[in-house]
Amino acid sequence: GIAWRVVSAVEPQASAAESASSLEIRWHGGGIVLQGTVQDAATQQVLAQGAAARLGGESEQVTDWLDITPAAPPVADAAALARLIQLGQEGWHLQRRPTEGWLAVQSPTDQRSMEAKALLQAAFGPGVAIRIVQLP
Repeated sequence: GIAWRVVSAVEPQASAAESASSLEIRWHGGGIVLQGTVQDAATQQVLAQGAAARLGGESEQVTDWLDITPAAPPVADAAALARLIQLGQEGWHLQRRPTEGWLAVQSPTDQRSMEAKALLQAAFGPGVAIRIVQLP
């Protein structure tokens, strides 16, 4: 198997920049929360549209707290991230940090989670470590 080292924000070797989440997506309460930073308005729009599509066009159930910040970590494929948003289930939680991304799911080894991992890797690019973890 693959061993992952989880770096918590309280470990001294983790700088604030490494531990801060730059993008967070949460599926809960029948809605989707998009929070953090993206590099451009086009990415913001694709993610918000993906969330609305996941919710059957109910854009009022999408909470978009995305700020446009050119220094934000890039999204290599916004369409892949939008497809991941559509695939997501109640309770899922995604976080993107500068060099890694993780997605908490109910069952890390099921087909949906494996598809999500592939979409996440495509969305963030080959230089970003991707982890799928079990929800607590």
